[in-house]
Amino acid sequence: MFNIFLRLLLYSYAFVNIYTFAEEYSKTENNGQEVLLCRKCGADVADSYYLFSKLSPGSRKIEKQNLFGKQNVTIQTLVNPFGVKFEIITTEKARCDNIGPRQGADSWFPGYAWRICACPHCGQHLGWTFDSSKSPDTSTEKSQNIQTFHGLILSNVLGENFTDSLIMMPKMYKM
Repeated sequence: MFNIFLRLLLYSYAFVNIYTFAEEYSKTENNGQEVLLCRKCGADVADSYYLFSKLSPGSRKIEKQNLFGKQNVTIQTLVNPFGVKFEIITTEKARCDNIGPRQGADSWFPGYAWRICACPHCGQHLGWTFDSSKSPDTSTEKSQNIQTFHGLILSNVLGENFTDSLIMMPKMYKM
């Protein structure tokens, strides 16, 4: 009996050391960037590297928060014609299935038509894809010259580091 207990203790000690090394390795490799995941199925949908600030003149509230390994991420509260509020972040690139034809009416971003952006894995509504209805102009600054961008609903995505924190071994169990 004591022999079995000793083997389990040694095995758990070896597991903790390997696990700690993997945890430290992943933190140094991502350089402060984080992958955004679909909250419903966990599929990769965007990289925080591509987050940028594209302000809507229809924003009810604008705030900056440290999210997804980045500082001062712009979060906008927008309200659709039915009175439903959405907190969104904007990103230059995202993996999503665009559903339906482009709609110019009721766009939160003038000069952009929108389509629903859904998770390519499970179909969850992630936000909207906005496509410019104007021709490209090279004289304006980069954030205003984006032809296509995505407005992701903050409550429908989560960061991979958050999910990692849910499944990591608590420090009290580490030896």
